[in-house]
Amino acid sequence: MKYISLGGRVEGSPFPPLDLDSTVVMTVDVEDYYMSPESVPFETWPSYPSAIHEGMERCWSLLEEYGAKATFFFVGWLAERYPELVAQTAEKGHEIATHTYNHDFVSSLDGSRFAASVRRSLEILRSLVPSQSITGCRAPAFSLERAKTWQFDILRENGILYDSSINPHQTYLYGDRSAPRHPYEWRGVVEMPPAAVEIAGARFPAGGGGTLRILPSFYLSWARLRYQAEGFPPVIYIHPWEFVPNHPPLDLPWKQRLIHRIGLYSVEKKTRAILESNRILTMREYYALLKEARRCGTNGLNEDKRSQRME
Repeated sequence: MKYISLGGRVEGSPFPPLDLDSTVVMTVDVEDYYMSPESVPFETWPSYPSAIHEGMERCWSLLEEYGAKATFFFVGWLAERYPELVAQTAEKGHEIATHTYNHDFVSSLDGSRFAASVRRSLEILRSLVPSQSITGCRAPAFSLERAKTWQFDILRENGILYDSSINPHQTYLYGDRSAPRHPYEWRGVVEMPPAAVEIAGARFPAGGGGTLRILPSFYLSWARLRYQAEGFPPVIYIHPWEFVPNHPPLDLPWKQRLIHRIGLYSVEKKTRAILESNRILTMREYYALLKEARRCGTNGLNEDKRSQRME
């Protein structure tokens, strides 16, 4: 990847691999089933019946069953509407982070509108859980762009230390196939991308959201192990509404409707498989481990060990 200089610092610098066998970073994008940024306008959201409470209860229960703590990226509008969900999530020991205020693609916003969305969401979340330092962000649909460095400047200026918004697996909706697959620092923010594996120059997701629902379990297990063998825990993401497969149908174009509903009944089983076979980290815990590895100058897994594990 390319490095840039910012005030004498080198940006875009990667982190050394970590020796973390069977470890996954679990994240939850807290949004309701109707929050499709492609087709459901923000101003119509209040007219839809909500499935968020049922989805959150099921998500909490599954995590609690395995003693796992996750990072919950809240859409600010939902947090404002249902503040008890934020409080209960924090009381259960999970990390609270921002998913911006209204789930707009950041690529559709100018600097002032993006900054306002980040600030408003953080003000809401920080007022609801003053005991937590809220320092994590994920943009809707992974819509940050490395070339638009002002986006990361806005995050940094609002106290964001780490982000998970640059997906190195590209789809019709999101992704940057040229982005690094492992954590790196960009404009003073540590980017921890959703996991993707690379085979013969092609990139494939390790599972999250739609790809977790659509792809078969045997592949998802293999992809996680492959990514772990490279020395880093995969960042996986789920949505509460995916735990409510009978939520009300949406009037979407056929392609979006198919992607929205396919594999919903497999989500709990696939998430359970991750929790059963892995140690679970939050984003905050992952960030701390990365910073400590860099501070100590450790390399985690050496090349020989990683090569052996990937065979």
